[in-house]
Amino acid sequence: MKLIDLNPRWIGHGGEGIYDENYNPISYQHGVALECDCPVCGVDHPLVIFIDPPLEGKKLENQRIYWKREGLNFNSLTLSPSIQRMDKCKWHGFIKNGEIITV
Repeated sequence: MKLIDLNPRWIGHGGEGIYDENYNPISYQHGVALECDCPVCGVDHPLVIFIDPPLEGKKLENQRIYWKREGLNFNSLTLSPSIQRMDKCKWHGFIKNGEIITV
């Protein structure tokens, strides 16, 4: 299965009206996370993966878990290590070169 079959989209952070805990504005950063449909459950159970490095800017400091990103688009994206959902469907797999690989 290809990642593009799961309706992927980049998630951004910050921008107009967004401030840190000291009320400093946070500039918009594009592509801090990937969101897509779940390979098992589909649309009702989206998968959200925070990535490092993001497409723009720096990684979000308040996130505990990141996946290492290689590639700049959904067709070439590779994330590591593997992704394992601990809720609902328990899907475990990889995204390598835009392909979804279930293990």
